[in-house]
Formats: sequence, structure tokens, C-alpha cells
Amino acid sequence: MPDRHLRTSYKEDMALLPNRVNRFWLTVLLVALVAYPFFARTLPATDFWIVLAVLVLIGATGGLGLNLLSGFAGQISLGHAFFLGVGAFVGATVATPATTTLSGVSFWGLGWPWWAGALMGGLVAAVLGVLVAPAAVRLRGLYLSLVTLALVFLGEWLFTAPALEPITGAVRGRPSRPISMGLPLLDDGALSNNESLYFASLMVAVVAFVIGKNIARSRVGRAFQATRDRDIAAEVIGVNVTWAKLTAFGLSSFMAGAAGYLLGVFQSNPLGANFGGAPGLLISVEYIAVIVIGGIGTVLGSALGAIFVVALPELVSYLTQQGWLPFVAATGSGSFDEAAFSTILFGFFIVVFLIFEPLGLFGIWLRLRKYWKGWPFSY
Repeated sequence: MPDRHLRTSYKEDMALLPNRVNRFWLTVLLVALVAYPFFARTLPATDFWIVLAVLVLIGATGGLGLNLLSGFAGQISLGHAFFLGVGAFVGATVATPATTTLSGVSFWGLGWPWWAGALMGGLVAAVLGVLVAPAAVRLRGLYLSLVTLALVFLGEWLFTAPALEPITGAVRGRPSRPISMGLPLLDDGALSNNESLYFASLMVAVVAFVIGKNIARSRVGRAFQATRDRDIAAEVIGVNVTWAKLTAFGLSSFMAGAAGYLLGVFQSNPLGANFGGAPGLLISVEYIAVIVIGGIGTVLGSALGAIFVVALPELVSYLTQQGWLPFVAATGSGSFDEAAFSTILFGFFIVVFLIFEPLGLFGIWLRLRKYWKGWPFSY
């Protein structure tokens, strides 16, 4: 009987789903994700569970983009929030009708479907990412991180500039229309706004992870990893390092832009300058936490990290409300509140995973999977 774990050809080794077990569990996962909002309707606080899932899906999509850039290609970026903001504002402009007004300001809009907003937000962010990428060809390490950090403060000016008020709303913010799925059976009151946003986020996340998985197992992914490990040696053996860095920035920015549009829809009305300055820097750090805790240079790690980073503040809030964390105050009640404690935990877990498990949650998953495959034997 042939070993289902033994691969005897390059075709089998490069397959997206190499065996029936992978295909079965992927099918189960997709069915569970589609059924999740309907199951959540049976739970108390339905909107809470839907919103939690939406934030996880958006975080996983944006985290995968950063992982392709920093984890696979080795290009350190602290400006991920800038591309999220670009996607949010461009997507809102594309998907919002031209007649939309807020506080006496008329906003540009095309009134296109939500998927066009996600696509155009991703494309514009990708173009800006490619324009920034030449700096990555000449810089690396700390110097590159400072260049990308400058994008966050550029965004603070760009998203509040009075000249761009018809697009960004400047300091007032701009409205972002709730998502409509465009399906007669699902748009006639069958789905709430949060449920529609969930399915839109799920579609974008599935497409992003299929693209990310195919990139990771292809020549492009190997070029990224060669550039990350030894860029000079990679160039010697024929890897076009400049092309690899440009591609990594473009793909990362595209996914960030698509995720940013969905995040903008979630933030709703008004969509303010939350992607620049200090708030933008905090968002960028959170996405770094996603890939470090989930697993740097892994596709699945982006999803695992997003689950952890999104769920951790909610867990802290729940434990605080139950009185199990008496030293933590409620949000806004003191200098050491839930937000501050969650931030401290993020930093703590980043240090712990970097020291003891560099592959993060993905590394723990690998150990569990290998143990299950080898059980009851230890080898």
C-alpha cells in the first residue's frame, strides 16, 4: 500500500492540495466558514461574533500581504497602515455614489459594486507600493524600515489635506457605503450589514490565500526567499533581485489595499484619518505582531496570527469584566486599562515567540501535526 505522505514527482511536491486528506479538511473548513454567520445567529450577542470574525478575516488578508513582503522577501516594512488607508479611501470613492454628502461636503464616487472597490483599492495601493519599492533596492534593514515608517506620517498629511477633501473628507472623514452582495436571494433583508461584510471579507481572504499559497510554492516564492536569505548570492545564481523586491512590494500593497477597503467599510461613517500618524503606526505594529506571533514566512501563520491578535483584546476585556484581572481597569478608566494591558501582552508574546518558537503558532501547529502523524511512535 503506497504511503500517502511519500511524494515521487515534482508535480506531486508542487501540488496545491497534494492528497485527499488536505482536500477533505479544506472542504470542511470552507463549509464551516460559510455556515458560521448562520450559526452565530443562534448565539447571544450575534453581532459580536460576526464582527470578531470580520476583523480576523481582514487581519489575515492584510497580514498575509505583510508576510509576503517581510516574511518571504525579507523587506522590513513599518508602513503597512499607509497602504491600508489608501485602499480604504480609494475603495470608498469607487463604491460610494457620487451624491453622497456629509456635513455639507459632497464626495466623489462612482457607485460601483463592493468588489470593484476592493479591486481598485488594491490596485492603487499596489501602484504606490511599486513606486516606493526602488528604495528597497538600495536600502535594507533599519534604513528601509525608516523609509516605510515615513509613509505613515505622509499618510497623516495626505488623508487630512484640505485639497483632497472630496475624496478623504479631510479632518471630517468620509462616508463608506455598507456592502451589498448583489445577489437577489441575499440582499432582500436576508443578511445584515455585518453579515454581508463577513461574506465579502471571506471572499477576499480566500482569493488572497490561494494567491499567497501559489506564490509560496512557485518560482516567485523561491526568488523571494533567496532574496531574503542572501540577496547577493541570489543575484549571482540568476535571481533578478530588483524584480523580486518590486513584485513583493506590489503584491503586499495590493492585499493591504483590498483589506483596507473592507476595514474602511467596517469603520463606516465617517472614515477618518485612522491610518496615519500615531494611529497608523499602531496598526502597522499590530500587523507585525500578526506575522511574528503567527509565523514569519508562512501562509497559514498569517491566519493564525490574525486570530490571536484579534481575539486577545476581547479575551482581556472578558476576563476584566469577570473580575479575574483586578489589576486591569476598564477601557478609559485609568492609565493601565484593557488597551494598555493588551499592548503589553502583544510585546511579551512577540519576545517569547522570537526566543522560543521563531515560527510562532505555525511552529506549534507543525509539532502537533508531526506528533499526530507519528503517534504512537516517537520517531
